[in-house]
Amino acid sequence: MSRTIVISDIHGCFLTLEKLLYKIDYNPTDHLVIVGDLIDRGPRTKEVLDLFLSIQSKGQSLTLLRGNHEVMLLDALRDREAEPRFIRAGGDATLRSFGVQHVADIPSPYLDLIMGTVNYYEDDHAIYVHAALNFEKEDLFEDTYSMYWVRTMTIDPIRTGGKPIVHGHTPTMLTSIEQMIANKNKYYRINIDNGCVFEGEGFNQLLAYFPETNHFVVQKNCD
Repeated sequence: MSRTIVISDIHGCFLTLEKLLYKIDYNPTDHLVIVGDLIDRGPRTKEVLDLFLSIQSKGQSLTLLRGNHEVMLLDALRDREAEPRFIRAGGDATLRSFGVQHVADIPSPYLDLIMGTVNYYEDDHAIYVHAALNFEKEDLFEDTYSMYWVRTMTIDPIRTGGKPIVHGHTPTMLTSIEQMIANKNKYYRINIDNGCVFEGEGFNQLLAYFPETNHFVVQKNCD
């Protein structure tokens, strides 16, 4: 039976992702929705992207959303002067994982994968975006800056068709995530970023969310 599995803010933590996928018994019929920030900060961005390239090559169902860290990498690819910002935000770990000094030196299949990321995804259960949607706009999907960067939003559930917005971007304690999932028809938002790369009580875990059944599974960071 096919499941939708939503994961966000992996940040180069391949071993943690691998353990999480094993824990949830991920299989080729599942649809993986990765809600941005695949890269940076953690030590194994290359291995994370290798996994997604492999899934794509097998024709398995995969949706990769664009997060602010992918945006910074693409900015650095277009303009070398933007590279220091990318590096300061954790891009140095990405460059090390590839054994290169500049974004332009990352092999093209990986850059193509990142360039192929999309801004949002919607299905019967939810709207998925990395950061937020701008409800002040007539078109909810017009403001890409909000999709990548904004940390707050006032949700009008009428405009989402009553669907919750599932997002990441802002590291959130596990207890708060549990409350959002348990009360999704109250908050109309579920932040699934449990701060995989950030130590501290209630953080430092990668989370897989299952929208069809409204439950989640966590894996402690082991990278």
